[in-house]
Amino acid sequence: MRRSQPTARFERRLVVGALATFILGGLVVARLMQVQVVQAESLSAEAKSQQQRTQELAAARGAILARGGEPLGMTVPSDPRGGRGAERAYPRGCLAAHIIGFCGADGRGLEGVELAFEQHLKGRSGSRVVAANARGDLSTMPGSRLRAAEDGATLILTIDATAQSVLERELKECVEKSGAISATAILMDPRTGDVYAMGTYPNYDPGAPSASRVEFRRNRAITDVNEPGSTFKIVTAAVCLERGIATPGTLVESSKELGLQGGRLRDKEDYGWVTLEETLTLSVNTATARLARQVGAESLYQYARAFGFGCVTGIDLPGEVSGILRRPANWSGRSLETISIGQEVAVTPIQLASAYAAVANDGVLMRPRLVKEIRDSSGKIVRSFRATRIRRVVSSKTAATLTEILAAVVEDGTGREARIPGLGVAGKTGTAQRVDPETGRYDSRRHVASFVGFLPARDPKLVGVVVVDRPQGVGYGGQVAAPCFRRIVEGTLLTSRGSSNLDLPSIRTDL
Repeated sequence: MRRSQPTARFERRLVVGALATFILGGLVVARLMQVQVVQAESLSAEAKSQQQRTQELAAARGAILARGGEPLGMTVPSDPRGGRGAERAYPRGCLAAHIIGFCGADGRGLEGVELAFEQHLKGRSGSRVVAANARGDLSTMPGSRLRAAEDGATLILTIDATAQSVLERELKECVEKSGAISATAILMDPRTGDVYAMGTYPNYDPGAPSASRVEFRRNRAITDVNEPGSTFKIVTAAVCLERGIATPGTLVESSKELGLQGGRLRDKEDYGWVTLEETLTLSVNTATARLARQVGAESLYQYARAFGFGCVTGIDLPGEVSGILRRPANWSGRSLETISIGQEVAVTPIQLASAYAAVANDGVLMRPRLVKEIRDSSGKIVRSFRATRIRRVVSSKTAATLTEILAAVVEDGTGREARIPGLGVAGKTGTAQRVDPETGRYDSRRHVASFVGFLPARDPKLVGVVVVDRPQGVGYGGQVAAPCFRRIVEGTLLTSRGSSNLDLPSIRTDL
């Protein structure tokens, strides 16, 4: 019996509908399987990223303090109203800029102790998970994981803010009066190697380093080398005393000129026969050269190295150079004589200061130290930097004899301008010609004037060096650097009177 036409159409529609429903249901099930099984993990992560965010908690960079606790570098908290993040600030402006250094736009240290102690100063960032709505508003999620930030450590320097201020003031005056290119100075404790002050003029503002010229940002105390001139004669004298070649009273022949291989060595005048003491007191080149011939190249080189020349001092700053001190195998036929008077050798101011500090410290060389200790954010000491003895350079007897000779240099010789009433100052002047880079010869118009000294001579507590680059005119060390040394020391002793931060001698004001 044939079905009616309407019934057949209904049945076909029913089959088509059932088939469509089956297909649609299959698609839905397949989609659900894809969403809930295949893509479940990725979709869950996407939803989580839209609804939750990990927020970084910045760590505050550690402070840099002077030995008395004065802040020299610190982090200023962020200003939410101004939309500005935390910034590095230097409350004393240019003070100790070459020691402190500065930070880049990303907050990382780029120079000075900011760079050298980056790992300690930067701290460790923290994090927390927060909820985010469709508008991007953030809110704390209950029970969310929190990793607190660890603020950076605090550096306690050996620098004394008062001494540093005096030193920088006097360097500025020295450059302005002498017309020099620059002036550099260091004050340190010979017993511990603690650097009380170190600076160069011109200087710069670490808060705006890009506003200054690149050469102004260079720490010349550790990066610039020059021939030391007569300040290097201490090495020749030390070998003579230590090896028994001469005593302070031993007579040495001098002359107006001394023949060398390929040239002549000259003095200002013919001093005749002079003692070893007079050789340094009057700074006689020809007599020093004749003593060097008795010493020999190998001994002169060995003692120069022992004093720390030709190698880095190890001061805790980046960028220190080793200077120039060639091995005897590379010396010319005239090198022995010229090196003995401070030519054909190049040194840094910190090397000079350290070498004379060894004499002041009973013949023992100490490593210069700029950082005294590191404290964590709670104030607990996490690391202390002890005074480090490097080696004995000369015997106690030789050191005492050298001190007597150097005291005579200041009292009766070329270092008179470094005398301080009521205190015995020991030291040596130096005047070196600069080499013209175009001709490769010494330029009689360009000099480096220097003075290195310590006091009191009988119980040294302070060593200082002043190096003045290209003062106008001849600019002898005794005329330019020695008086600057005196003013720095006098100012430091007067302004630091009664301070518990420094163990310094008293200066009389009634003389």
